[in-house]
Amino acid sequence: MTLARPATRPSRQAAPTDAELHARFAPLFAEIAATAAEREATGALAHREMEQLRLAGFGALRLPVERGGHGASLRQLVGLLLALGAADSNLPQALRQHFYQVEQLLRAPDAAGNARWLTRVAEGDLFGSGTTEPRGSAIGEVNTVLRTEADGTLRLTGRKIYGTGNAYAQWIPVGAVDEHGTPVVPVVPVDREGVTLLDDWDGFGQRLTATSTTVFEDVLVHPDEVRRFAGDGPSRGGSGLHQTVLLAALSGVIEASARELADQVRAKRRVYFTGTGELPRHDAVVQEQVGRARAAADAARLIVDGIGRELEDAWAVWLQADASADEIDARFVDVELAVSSAQVVLSELALQTTSHLLDVLGASSLSTSLGLDRHWRNARALASHNPYPFKARQLGDHALNGTVPPGFAVGRDVGDKH
Repeated sequence: MTLARPATRPSRQAAPTDAELHARFAPLFAEIAATAAEREATGALAHREMEQLRLAGFGALRLPVERGGHGASLRQLVGLLLALGAADSNLPQALRQHFYQVEQLLRAPDAAGNARWLTRVAEGDLFGSGTTEPRGSAIGEVNTVLRTEADGTLRLTGRKIYGTGNAYAQWIPVGAVDEHGTPVVPVVPVDREGVTLLDDWDGFGQRLTATSTTVFEDVLVHPDEVRRFAGDGPSRGGSGLHQTVLLAALSGVIEASARELADQVRAKRRVYFTGTGELPRHDAVVQEQVGRARAAADAARLIVDGIGRELEDAWAVWLQADASADEIDARFVDVELAVSSAQVVLSELALQTTSHLLDVLGASSLSTSLGLDRHWRNARALASHNPYPFKARQLGDHALNGTVPPGFAVGRDVGDKH
């Protein structure tokens, strides 16, 4: 899929500082964190919390101030997603496709129809996800079809799995093809007749991402709800953002783990005869364990911040009027490699940190009321997306042979081999 070049550079007027953005959302993040363990225990989706984020304009972070947003940079967005992930790692993942769609709109804010979508984002609307074809579909095959009826109306039929965030969203961008096999993206309201969300995500981690199978049965689509793509120009624009959102959520899990471990140790008075006899917070073995968790969280934050900068630099190249499509693609290949490196390191760091979270807390930390098990479960789920051993292999192939990683396309990212 080839993407249109951005027409103008997005405005950065009245750009907020990191401190201003974090101060604005920190109280809301604290509220979300206070009930995260309870939501995990009950399985209740975070509708209230997502509504609070909507009303606070979180989905419009990247919109310029004059378009009703906060004017945040890409790097700042990634940092805030990490902070949100530390409060509840389900929520950044649920917003992953939303921020990708917003970024594509911002690349060409004055293109036909884009201003209308940006206004909806400014008003609080969120995008869900309709990308992955069902199991049984051959890799490279898209069976979700937008067809033109005899009377000229458009109808969408198909089925998508892993519709992350759809139960929180107002709109679902759907990876489809028209009757000629040309890729198109109809964007349909979640509540339109013929759209059905099946609450069937049964994973043991990231349970509250509002991930569903989504069925489209003869859904009416208006012409101005269809996004089409240019036939020339760069093909990799936007690469890396999807995975970066997951890395921010994964880093948030590490941060939450480190915080909760320290909180538990500070409050703990029970000691072991095999220890030093001091309060746990004064025990050198306990201090080392807490220090390792803190080091992991700090390192993860720095890595994710660096990826945010890489993404920002790549999009700056895309905005240069004299940059060729090959130059833009080459810069985004660099981003993909950097994101893959971060994915390998952060996945292993998160799994190691959360696996050892309870080592010095004792059996009382197993209480389901604490919900400490959620950190490993959520880290395991996040690390399972686009499995990182395959990314490590691609990095090795590139280092040894100069092989460029494959680009993403709907239907080509995953599927059955026939």
